[in-house]
Amino acid sequence: MARARGRSNGSTASVNDAVPSISTIQPSANGNHEASPDAGSSRDTFNYRSVTLAATDALPYYDRELELQPGLRSRVDALIASEQATLPLLDESRLPPAYKPFSNRPDLAAELERVASGAPPSPALDTSRYTLPSPPEGESASLELWQAAVDSAHAQLGHMDVRLKNIELLKKYGSNHWRLSNFQQEQDIRLLSEQVEAVKSETNEINRLRQKDQTAAGTKLGILEKRWTDLISRGLQLEVARITTESEIEGLRTKKRKLEGQLAQMQ
Repeated sequence: MARARGRSNGSTASVNDAVPSISTIQPSANGNHEASPDAGSSRDTFNYRSVTLAATDALPYYDRELELQPGLRSRVDALIASEQATLPLLDESRLPPAYKPFSNRPDLAAELERVASGAPPSPALDTSRYTLPSPPEGESASLELWQAAVDSAHAQLGHMDVRLKNIELLKKYGSNHWRLSNFQQEQDIRLLSEQVEAVKSETNEINRLRQKDQTAAGTKLGILEKRWTDLISRGLQLEVARITTESEIEGLRTKKRKLEGQLAQMQ
């Protein structure tokens, strides 16, 4: 049965969500950095384009032939496979060149190949530089070896001083920065979740409209098909009645001619 083309327009959804203000860090009376609620605000607008459903000859929400007619799906799959076999092969020369990750970083490329091949990881970090070894010869070592050991000790002392300062800074300011970072990530997650829900809602609305339009079109097509069947049946009945009537008329005409012949013989 031929299906009428249907078109429905999806609704346009727009989500304008204001991201809560990300507080700036201001020093408090005790020296710690605290979040200021009135530092400023940012706004992220996410707009959806209107969706227009393409015209189609199929009514997937209404047609059930593939499910009701046994063997129809296999025949359709066979026709699709035979059609695909006649299609020309893809011209790979028109494709862009293959992407090679880390082309400018041979160290990362080597690590990626190692992970892909399943090879064991490289040895752990060398911690020997964090030790303070003395010359193996002891007091009898040369002045150059002792000078190298002293330079290494000075370097270790400098690194340790930097680590201690970083730890103090982390204790003083790290907690507020951590809370601010968590707040920003929570707001980003909330915004993205709302956008995902908006897209899902729009998708469900489009599918609902499609199902409604296709069901209505399928019902109308069913009524028209039944009317067409009734008209065809009535036409066939009229054709049979016409043939029967013509046969009866021809029989009466033949009988009339016979009676006229008999009457002529009697006269």
